[in-house]
This record gives sequence, C-alpha cells and structure tokens, in this order.
Amino acid sequence: MPIIFSGLVAMLVHPLVKKFESIGMNLVFASLSAVLLITIVFGGIFTLITIEGVDIVQNLPLSNVDEAVQQPIEEVNQESQNLGVEFPLADMPELIERTKSVLMDVLPTIISEINSAVSFLLTVPIYIFFMLISRSPIRKFYYSSFEKSHRKLANRILSQIETVYMNYLKGMFYVVLIVGSLTTIGLYAIGIQHALFIGALSGLLTLVPYIGVIVGALIPVIIALITKDSYWYAAGVVMIYAAVQFLEGNIITPKIMGDQVGVNPLMVILGIVLFGAIGGILGMVLTIPVLALLKVISGYIPGWQPLKNLLDV
Repeated sequence: MPIIFSGLVAMLVHPLVKKFESIGMNLVFASLSAVLLITIVFGGIFTLITIEGVDIVQNLPLSNVDEAVQQPIEEVNQESQNLGVEFPLADMPELIERTKSVLMDVLPTIISEINSAVSFLLTVPIYIFFMLISRSPIRKFYYSSFEKSHRKLANRILSQIETVYMNYLKGMFYVVLIVGSLTTIGLYAIGIQHALFIGALSGLLTLVPYIGVIVGALIPVIIALITKDSYWYAAGVVMIYAAVQFLEGNIITPKIMGDQVGVNPLMVILGIVLFGAIGGILGMVLTIPVLALLKVISGYIPGWQPLKNLLDV
C-alpha cells in the first residue's frame, strides 16, 4: 500500500518536477525539491490538526464528563424503578474496570499502528523520490511492453490514466471543500464549539469512504455531550452528519466526479473491505483511485473485459 500510494503521489508531483527542470534544475535536485515541498505541506497540515486537537481537548470542561456519563445511567435507573425492574447501578464500577481492561488489551495494537504510521511517513518520501528520478526507465519499461505498432495505444492508455487520476484528485478536493463547508455551517448553526476545525477535519475524513463520516461525527457528538446541557444537541449533530452524508453520497460526489471516475458502488464497498484488510485505513483511501485506474486499463485489454463490466456503473 505505501508503494501504491507513493506511485499515485509521484504522478501528482511529476508536473512540479518538470517545472523545476524547466528553470534549470537537474532531475535529482528537482525531484528532491518537489518531495521536500510536498512533505512540508502535508507535515504542516498534520501538525496543525494535532495542535488544534490537543488545544480543544485541553479546553474541554472535563469535569462535566462524569455528569454526562452518570446522568443517563441515573435516568435509566429511575425508569427501571418506575417499571418495577432493578437496574444494577452498583455494578457500574465493575463495568468501568472491565472497560479499562479492554482498553489496556487494545493498547499494544494502538502502539503498533503508531509505529506503522511513523514508518509510513519516513519511507513514503523515499519511495516517491526514487520513483521520480527513475521515470525514464519506468517509461521505457512501459513502452517496451507494447509492440511498436501499438505505440499510439500505449500513449492513449497512459494519457487516460493520468487524466482520470487528476480528475479524481480535483473532484475529491471539491468534495472535501463542500462537505467541510456544509458540516461547519451546520455545527455552527446549532452552537457546537470549534465548528470550523471539526468541519474541516470531517471534510478531510471524507477521503476514507463510509468509515470517515462515522469517525468525524463521533468528535462533535462527544463535544456536544460534554459542553451542552441537553442531549438534543448530540442528536442534532447526528442529523447534520446524516444529511451531509446523504448529499455527499447521492448528489455531491456523483455530480463532481462524473463518468470519468465512476465505479460500481458495490465494487467500491467490496474493494474497501479487501483493501482495508490488506492495508488498513490507507487501503480504504486508495480503493477508489485504484479501482478507477483498473477500470481504464481493463477497457484496453480484451481478456479483462469482464472486469470492466463489473466495475462500470
């Protein structure tokens, strides 16, 4: 998955490398400059998100957490007594301890995921750099796989792959921008704190199909439960995310992406399961662009026609 991701990013950065070369840089220095620039940009975004997230957690009224947890428990206990049913409130400390135990069991997995993320951040720029400086051998390898009489076909396939990929990136940028804006407006309208940051984060999480919206919604729901005196705010957050997700899935993404990147939704779901099992969250993010590229390639290979029929909308 890191190699596939690096290849896609290298395609994105390649025009920048050519721009640097046009002003007199050699290939190695131009590639290194482009990789450093893209690393600084993504590193800066990640740093800003981390700093803002820590600041939000530190400024939350954590003293309200116990009340937010205890109040629904007491309400359930009161309703149970009214119905003549005893709710084992005394067992709650034991339940909390069990929850802590489960979290401790999960901790090694979390640490392992952090190590994988650090390894990913360190190796991907190296992969991208060597892919960029090796573009000539890669192109020779690609063209040598075609007969000379099929050179135009080779150019057409490569051109369409680049077009589909760039359209995908452009479309996802607009989707992230629109989803982030709608979420921000909705959260601000009902008075949720840090609406701008949460909306922007929710827009970025749209890159993770289906899973991203769930993760994005959990953050404002928790903030609403801690900072507000009514559960209706949390319910309002859920309704906002449900509405935005409906618009994103049925109107925004189909209209923006169009037929260039259109892939059968069932194949997207199956691809997310498969790629997620292989590569985790990164695999989920790569599902749509990889399926879109497979759809383009399968249209030119006679033996792959069934795959194209499967991927078509």
